[in-house]
Amino acid sequence: MTEADPEQPEPQPDESSAPKFVQVALNLPLRREFTYVLPAGMSALPGNRVRVNFHGRKLGGVVTAVSDTTDLPIKKVKPIEDVLDSDLSLPPSLLELAKRMAASYGCSIGEALDATLPSIAKRRGQRLIAHVMLQAPHDLAVQAVEELEEKHQAQSRVLRTVIEFGGPMTISDVRRRTKTSDSPWKTLCRGGILKRVMIAEELEELRPAIEERAERHVLNEHQEKAVEAVTKYVEADEHRTFLLHGVTGSGKTEVYLRILEKVHSLKKSAIVLVPEISLTPQTVGRFASRFPDVAVLHSGLTDSERARQWQRLLQGKATIAVGARSALFAPVRNLGLIVLDEEHETSFKQDSTPRYHARQMAIERAQIENAVVVLGSATPTLESIGKARRGIFELLTLPERAGAGRLPRIIVQDLRTESKEAQRAGVVLSRTLLVMMEERLKARDQVLLFLNRRGYSPVLLCPSCGESVQCEQCSVSMTWHSRRSRLVCHWCCSEKRRPEMCTTCENERMLELGVGTERLEKVVKEQFPEAVVARMDADTMAERGAHERVLGSFRKKHIDVLIGTQMIAKGLDFPDVTLVGVVSADTGLFVPDYRAAERTFQLLHQVAGRAGRGEKAGTVIIQTYCPDNYAVEAAAKNDYDSFVAQELVFRKLTGYPPFARLLRVLAEGRNESDAQKILREACKPLNAMKGVEVLGPAPAVILKVKDNWRWHMLVKCFDPAAFENAMSAIGTVEDLGTRTCRVTLDVDPSSLM
Repeated sequence: MTEADPEQPEPQPDESSAPKFVQVALNLPLRREFTYVLPAGMSALPGNRVRVNFHGRKLGGVVTAVSDTTDLPIKKVKPIEDVLDSDLSLPPSLLELAKRMAASYGCSIGEALDATLPSIAKRRGQRLIAHVMLQAPHDLAVQAVEELEEKHQAQSRVLRTVIEFGGPMTISDVRRRTKTSDSPWKTLCRGGILKRVMIAEELEELRPAIEERAERHVLNEHQEKAVEAVTKYVEADEHRTFLLHGVTGSGKTEVYLRILEKVHSLKKSAIVLVPEISLTPQTVGRFASRFPDVAVLHSGLTDSERARQWQRLLQGKATIAVGARSALFAPVRNLGLIVLDEEHETSFKQDSTPRYHARQMAIERAQIENAVVVLGSATPTLESIGKARRGIFELLTLPERAGAGRLPRIIVQDLRTESKEAQRAGVVLSRTLLVMMEERLKARDQVLLFLNRRGYSPVLLCPSCGESVQCEQCSVSMTWHSRRSRLVCHWCCSEKRRPEMCTTCENERMLELGVGTERLEKVVKEQFPEAVVARMDADTMAERGAHERVLGSFRKKHIDVLIGTQMIAKGLDFPDVTLVGVVSADTGLFVPDYRAAERTFQLLHQVAGRAGRGEKAGTVIIQTYCPDNYAVEAAAKNDYDSFVAQELVFRKLTGYPPFARLLRVLAEGRNESDAQKILREACKPLNAMKGVEVLGPAPAVILKVKDNWRWHMLVKCFDPAAFENAMSAIGTVEDLGTRTCRVTLDVDPSSLM
């Protein structure tokens, strides 16, 4: 027997061959991470995307941690199947942000991490994208839309959407716009009407239009103070949140640009978030004309364009990301500044899991990376202005318009004074607005008409029995779209032909009640046949590039009157617009939501700000049946402070934000009693909590959508401790859901509908 040489060192285990264990977060509503082992020869870092076997399914996930040991039996730990992006790793700051998001909004870390990666990054390496396009001749396709409408409505909707888009359309866009599954387009392909094509990504670079350049202006005193206050913290690498409260046309964008110049000179990067509706070539052009290394991220881009922009940021070739809500997660390096323009906009709140608010997450990311946040608005939310007044945010004000711009004259037109005949028919344009439009058009000025309701008429009513045409799947009236000759449900997208008679009493005459943008366009063309009229709403902007074409034509004065929904209410700067008409200020005033008055004031104030932005004086006509309403009165006087003072009184009396934080739990199911039962279980631990008030369970405002009954409850938390306790009690409320009843938690909901 040979003994071991006492002087020969014992062989040490090869560290490179020792197994590595990783924690993986999956995009599932499961509040935990899962342990997997890396096979020999495979490596991964926190932030890498991986594919794993989870209960027999192949799922993608994100690595959150790597370790040498595990408490689990090694034989039971499954191996990682593949590392999807070895050279793409989310930075530690975004991993930390995802953890904070999960804790703040009651979702899993996997769901939060999934939100930080754009779809193009999740498909990285894929060079071909599935599209559908017309295979049949255009005339036959249009005829097929009519033929399919009755028996195969989903197919008809898909086909019409592809026709209106005017070219190859990604399958994901088809599903999103039509709210359908894959079945309709596949059936149309089998029938030879559509065909599926794979189109290669072309990583072209965006080139903003020359006419959208932002000329450098001399700053006034208030702008200079704002720039100095922010850049001081940028230079010091110190986190601070500023609220830039400036009237419309006060030059907030120029302030952002000057701060960005300083950020750029310090070799830092920045993120600029704007509402999706404001992402026009004008907005993009302002930033891209000053900085060559701007990347643009928003849903209006094609997949190939998004891929190009994401890669430029990832590789450090771009240091400024401009985009909508999801641009918050841009992989910029050495972050110095986050700008949130129009911070009051509800589009910054995600309406699907994770239901985060970009404003709060921007502040969280800036805290993690020692960056500065600037929140800009002419009408800040009550929550933001309250934090500024308490010193949590630093308040900066721009009380006057920049340059030659002057605040417009605002006239409130009481529609109750219109003729009885006009009121019975439904007033569209008052006598005052008609006279003012005629004067402006004769002077070759431009007119904006705002109405936040699309379609021709929101209600089709029987004058005999009073019944309106309702959606068969949702508890809402269907909107009449004259151009399509269809009744459309704006909740589930279902359509049907106009009935020849009332289904209840068989009366043959149906009344079109109310006004939508389509009807407004018809009236304007009838009143001013020589004027060039254009309409901007979800119906007319379906084709790719439609926004750019219409706004470009309007800027060149090829359009005299522009009619639109809220997509024309903000972010537009046209010096020849001297008249703005608000066709109905009451549209959102009586919505059963505690923010109704605030949103009405914000919208009126913003749309009024489109007039008089150049050297020409501007006038605004606000048509309303409620001229004495405090929101309308304050908007007419451009008096933000008086509105806030009045609204805060109501909010305090009723216990709504900013005096409480809200949690909304919504149950949706085929059986109404199941939804009620689940919510009653969810509210049991909350009823006895200190500092917590529970409203409900109660029917949702829209009781039924897509044949699902909807019940909800509202939880008011009056202090931070109460909020934490409530979140602990209902943070896993989604686990209460069943196969037939879905339950969702919405923290700080933007809507209670």
